Parts: sequence; C-alpha cells; structure tokens
Amino acid sequence: SSGINAEWPLRPGEKDGKSSEGVFEASLPAVEADLVEAGPSPVDFVVGEEVSAVCKKLETAITELTWECNGKTMENGKGNVKIVNKKKYTKISFKPATLDNVGTCTCKAVGQGTEDSADIVIRGGENNVEVKAQKSSVKCTAEKRGCKIKFTVTATIGQNGIRGNDVKMCKIVDGNNTECKPTKLKKGVYTGHLPKKIPETAAGLYVAVVTINGKDYESDQVDLEVTAKKGGKKGKKDKKDNKVN
Repeated sequence: SSGINAEWPLRPGEKDGKSSEGVFEASLPAVEADLVEAGPSPVDFVVGEEVSAVCKKLETAITELTWECNGKTMENGKGNVKIVNKKKYTKISFKPATLDNVGTCTCKAVGQGTEDSADIVIRGGENNVEVKAQKSSVKCTAEKRGCKIKFTVTATIGQNGIRGNDVKMCKIVDGNNTECKPTKLKKGVYTGHLPKKIPETAAGLYVAVVTINGKDYESDQVDLEVTAKKGGKKGKKDKKDNKVN
C-alpha cells in the first residue's frame, strides 16, 4: 500500500573515540481520507446494453486512480472496458455488458499520503421481451378506412426504450416475413401500417417483429380477413403461402 516516506536524523554517536551521525527512511501507512465518493449503486443492466459505474472526485490532489472489478484491475480498451477520467469524476463502462460484469466495482484513489475507495454494485440479466397481438384475428371491410392491427411489447429495458420504428409489422408470404414496415407507437400500443382504404388482397397472416441488440422477437400470427363490399366476395387467404402452426 502507499504511504508517507519520512526521514529522521540519527543522534551523533561515539565509539572507540569516533563520532558518527546519519539519517534513515521509514514508510508510514497511508491515512484514510475522503478522496472519492460512489455514484448510484446498485446499477442495473440488460445483457447487450451499456452499463456504467461512476465515482465522484472529492479532492483534486489525487495522484493515482484505478478501477477494480470483482478483484481484477481493469484496463481501458481491454475487452468491453472503457474508463474515463475527468476533473470531477471517474467512470468505468462495459459495452456491451455481459453477465461476467455482474458484481462489485471499486474505484481506488491515492493522494499525498492518503488513500480512499468506493464500491458500486452492478447487477444484470438477460433481456425478457414479449410481443403480443391485441387480437388473434381482425375483420375489415374492403375499401373502408380504419382497418388496424395492434400489438404491445414489454421488455426488461422498459416500454419507453422501444420506439415505433423498432417494431415492424410483416405479412407472411410463402412462409416468410415480407413487406415489413415500421409501426406507429401511441400510448404504449404499436399499430401496424395498412392502406387507408384496405384492398381485399391485404387479407392474410401478419406478425410484429422487434429487434433489440441484434436479436429478433416475434409475435403470434394475426389472421386478417377482408370482407368485400356489399354484393362482393370476401377476400380469401392463400393458405399455401402462409405459415402453418
């Protein structure tokens, strides 16, 4: 550990008629002092996102500052680690965060004969995403307005983290998701894009897909039935072109 180097003079001594004097050095233990203060703790993350821990600097005369996580000294730029040292704070970030980053990170500071440390707990887990259709089947009339397919999305990262552009509604053709277009988000509901005056050819199976940190999450299928105007015929799905549960 760091300490204070001090010198003490030796008193003159005499032996066999000769006198001598000198100095010796001794290292004193560093004194505990308020050099750093932990930021928010615990901090939570979802695997694949970025997580950061912050320590506030209480003194400007800090000669050495390091981060240690789960007993291991961290190095800036090694793996997913990024360390930033500013005048008023120091921050360590993990991007993308993994379950290996769960634990305790400690910022350690050394001053002029003083030392201090602060712990920050880091918690994390896998993302839990669920995409649901409000209805399993939707019936609309051809050439009429107001035909909508709606979905909800819940995730560990929170509803506010998922925008309408992140959720796309796709039509299933030949077993594949096609014609995928962003949904519109309003009051927690994601509405799929359909023509204002829906044609009979729009009938079929639809799903919503959301991509978070490179991983796709898909809803159950929604059966859209489009009924022809009065005197017309009902739009039918080509079942061979659609997915089969």
